[in-house]
Amino acid sequence: MANASRRRRRPSVSSDSSSASSPERDAIYDDGDSLMEHANDSQSSLGVSMQEMELDAADFEEQCRLSPISKLPPELLIAIFSKLSSPADIKTCMLVSRAWARNSVDILWHRPSTGDWRKLLNVISSARKKDSFFPYHELIKRLNLSALGDQISDGTLHPIIGCKRIERLTLTNCTKLTDLSVEALIVGNRSLLALDISGVDFITDRSLFAVAESCCKLQGLNITNCKRVTDASLIAIAEKCRRVKRVSMVVQLRATVANND
Repeated sequence: MANASRRRRRPSVSSDSSSASSPERDAIYDDGDSLMEHANDSQSSLGVSMQEMELDAADFEEQCRLSPISKLPPELLIAIFSKLSSPADIKTCMLVSRAWARNSVDILWHRPSTGDWRKLLNVISSARKKDSFFPYHELIKRLNLSALGDQISDGTLHPIIGCKRIERLTLTNCTKLTDLSVEALIVGNRSLLALDISGVDFITDRSLFAVAESCCKLQGLNITNCKRVTDASLIAIAEKCRRVKRVSMVVQLRATVANND
């Protein structure tokens, strides 16, 4: 009986020992040992995530200083800034932060003020800078120099011939301009929609041929009193600028009165 009981007990003992040394059980213990070997695994993973989320000191400081309105999406900021009527107010917005500057600079430079000579010189100076924070020469969409008239010369336009995104160019009565500067300003400008060179007597077919070659989006053209323009350049514009809707080319002839004595 004793031998029989021993025989019955031995399988249970061997079963326990075999299960303790089985691969599955060893794997469980190994997992536990690996956890114990790493003093604080959660701490190490937390350190990695904090490192990934670490911000540049300057950016973090600026975020802390910004008001909630500065966290609005750019679309909303631009919509708000566009409601400001005074360029001085928009300029003030540009000085608040880099985010505000990025979202308001287009509004301020879309149509820069060139009503007097001092303002025009400021625009020219900014447009010439290549290392400035913003590419001002690409932001100008509307340029109107008609207020200065005969004060504008080829030398005035030369520094801004790199402004190739102008959509509306108004040079009315800028009587000192010639093809030398006007052609250079037009060549390569694929965005021009409207050109007004009325009263610029020295403009010839050269400038209009440049319009025909570059300005395929042109919609409006005013060449009133441009007496040196011929049919050849107008035909070229008609053939290549297929979006033209308005053309003004009235020529005012001076009446001569003969006095019969």
